[in-house]
Amino acid sequence: MFSIPFSEEDAKGIVFPHDDPLVLVLTVNGADIKRALVDGGSSANILFARAFDVMRIGRKYLTLVSYPVIGFNGSTVRLEGSIVLQVRMGEGSAARDVMAEFLVIYVPSAYNAIVGRPLIHDMQVVVSTYHLTMVYVSNAGTTERVRGS
Repeated sequence: MFSIPFSEEDAKGIVFPHDDPLVLVLTVNGADIKRALVDGGSSANILFARAFDVMRIGRKYLTLVSYPVIGFNGSTVRLEGSIVLQVRMGEGSAARDVMAEFLVIYVPSAYNAIVGRPLIHDMQVVVSTYHLTMVYVSNAGTTERVRGS
């Protein structure tokens, strides 16, 4: 088990106090998905339709989902299906790769994806919204950091 401390070095450049969300660029299926919101309160990883369509994967690869998805305002969300895709955080020797399930939904959003608890756990990421930073262990076994944008 790794020790993953955060320090004041991680907070450089952040204006405090803040309530900024942790937003980053995530590589999904080889495509850089900008404006991915890290949300430890979400029980699912979400890929919004706009980003899914830009990736040109095709809806025929979606798996039907029989359970309802409840949106931020408590209403049922139109769910197109689910898909398992490769996710990469970092580059080169700092990269971490996992396969993750995403629910594809068709609702307007300021974000292109939501990184929920399933992906946070699969990547064994430690999140600090205070530092707007995520720490993870790379495929090579080194401790790496990703700063929000």
